[in-house]
Amino acid sequence: MEDYTGNIGAKLDTQGRVPVPVVFRRILQQTGNNTLYIRPDTYRKCLVLYSLPAWEAEKSKWRERLDLLDEEESGFYECMISDTQQVEMDSVGRIQIPKCSLQSAGITGEVRFVGVDNTIKLWNPDHYDEFIRISRENFKANAKRFLSKPKAE
Repeated sequence: MEDYTGNIGAKLDTQGRVPVPVVFRRILQQTGNNTLYIRPDTYRKCLVLYSLPAWEAEKSKWRERLDLLDEEESGFYECMISDTQQVEMDSVGRIQIPKCSLQSAGITGEVRFVGVDNTIKLWNPDHYDEFIRISRENFKANAKRFLSKPKAE
């Protein structure tokens, strides 16, 4: 099972390629596939990187929850899928992030890779630092509120 943790910086080269940090690359390589999927995060100004198995599981989860015969729900699904780009990890562990993806996340020269469960988030470091600063300000109150509520089914 994929389980990414950690927070590692990397630099984009002039062609928009970035090396996937070794700690994440090792886990990705265990899936036996260099095909990855990258899409804008639904709630934050960052990108989400999926391995092929994680992407297939995510799409399957969406299909189970959505009525694709419903116009609004199918439009939502199509938007999620159409914003997703397939990328390949090369022989030295780099991925080329599409320009449209870089722009949507405000990523220019530096990339922050953040492991979150079975995905890796790619952030502009300044945006990530601000997100974490705000999250930490509310951490104690949110821990009590979120961890004491009944489990969602």
